[in-house]
Amino acid sequence: MFKQSTVKAFSIVAIVLSVLGLLISVLGIILFTQTRIGFAFFMGIVSWAFLLWASIIGFQLCSSYKLYEDEYKKVGIRIYLIIVAFVLFFFVGLVIGLVLSVILLSALWALKRNYDEWEENNAPYAPEAPAIPDSAITTDTTKID
Repeated sequence: MFKQSTVKAFSIVAIVLSVLGLLISVLGIILFTQTRIGFAFFMGIVSWAFLLWASIIGFQLCSSYKLYEDEYKKVGIRIYLIIVAFVLFFFVGLVIGLVLSVILLSALWALKRNYDEWEENNAPYAPEAPAIPDSAITTDTTKID
């Protein structure tokens, strides 16, 4: 359930569902521009954009980073919550969706930033070669026998 391939596959599903939710919200804005419902669909666009961004970050974490098993669990739980958010979008409402999307995006972004900083700080140290003094460099090409 939290293996790399499973979480990666579900992150693709979360990306597709986030795009679908985004398209539904855009369609709602187009159809209901003159009513108060139009503003709610605008909030839906913001929520689904955040969830799409979080899904992409989850996919990047599963594709480009070497994570431990418990780290895949952290990413997987957040990806599964994005899928649950798609289902709840139709029943609960958009304000809760906005709060949930901000929380999920910030959690996945923080995980990715931590891994980026860890890789940056743990780069292998390569000391520079000692400088060669100018007196040791010669341009004399004569042979000594």
